[in-house]
Amino acid sequence: MVKCIPPLFFLFYGVTISFLLLWNVSPMITLIISVLFLWKFYYFHRKCLRRFVVQVDTLCEIAQARGIFMNVASHELRNPMATIYSSVDLLENYPQSLNDKEKARLFENIRKNIRRMTKMMDDIVTIGRLQHKQIFCHPEEIDVLSLCTTICETLEPEKQRIEIIMDAQLPETLRVDPSLIDLILSNLLSNALKYSDQSVKLYIKFRNNFLIFDVVDRGIGIPMDEIKKLSQLFGRCSNTGTRKGIGVGMFLVSHCVKLHRGKLQIHSQTSQGTHFRVTLPLS
Repeated sequence: MVKCIPPLFFLFYGVTISFLLLWNVSPMITLIISVLFLWKFYYFHRKCLRRFVVQVDTLCEIAQARGIFMNVASHELRNPMATIYSSVDLLENYPQSLNDKEKARLFENIRKNIRRMTKMMDDIVTIGRLQHKQIFCHPEEIDVLSLCTTICETLEPEKQRIEIIMDAQLPETLRVDPSLIDLILSNLLSNALKYSDQSVKLYIKFRNNFLIFDVVDRGIGIPMDEIKKLSQLFGRCSNTGTRKGIGVGMFLVSHCVKLHRGKLQIHSQTSQGTHFRVTLPLS
């Protein structure tokens, strides 16, 4: 809340001037004290006004972001729900006219859209926890290669397009936060798979007590003047076309990298692909 000037300030000012007049203090001294009080009033008033303007701007940004989120999220949730409903309708009302291959395709559509909705809701919850500073970095000794393999396994049905390339210098275990690594890599890899039709490479390196992840794709790339937009909430590039998304993945990545006191670097060229590098200190 904005701190305004307390009423006691004016009461104290009035009482002080009254005593000065009753005690026949020099008019010059009374004038100086009055000027000092008025200057203090002006200073507090200006400070209060600045805080008020900042808070109004912040509230406007929050309201705008909330409006964008509601529009995008409602649209993104409606599409998978419609797909699930139509698939269930076909399976329930026309089972005789569907062969085993068509039924398997419909079941896969249902599973795919459920996973999509689940990830979307998980991302929304994670954003709320990040904004309320409820997520912290808790490093522990883990097998990084095993963790990365597990993360890739969850990215069905595109997991076969991911190629993991491990550095020969990588220790068997490293002290990192597995939850933050999961959020970072799952979002980077899912984005790379979404915007590229070719294989995606995940390089795991260990250099000078730093753990380095490189995610490289040969997809649509990112326009140079829009790279900074990716770290903003709901930020999406202009060349994404009809590819689905609400623009929260890179927001989560950038915040998780900061929590791990790391650094995120993005090198991209339109129509050539993108190279994401995440550098995490281990000391």
